[in-house]
Amino acid sequence: MFHLSRSRSVQLLMVATLCMATIAITGCSDPKVNRTNFNHIDIGMRYAEVHHMLGAPTWCDDYDRPKECRWGTEERHIYVVFVARRVVDKQSKGL
Repeated sequence: MFHLSRSRSVQLLMVATLCMATIAITGCSDPKVNRTNFNHIDIGMRYAEVHHMLGAPTWCDDYDRPKECRWGTEERHIYVVFVARRVVDKQSKGL
């Protein structure tokens, strides 16, 4: 039977906790929410094109007829304003 010393068990537990915390922090951020994709969003682009590039938005003011949508978290996001389902403004934070 395999037996670990108490100090070795504590070390393994600490490493496992650190790994899980790292995965939780990085796993919650959408890899599509990045500076490159933000730069590819052009004024006049259709909502469907932005949706195809970034996936489903995290938040929209109205999912049937979106006027403002955000992809990502409050701290790290791409925010897009639409008129007639076309991009009229875009902003980013934390990219």
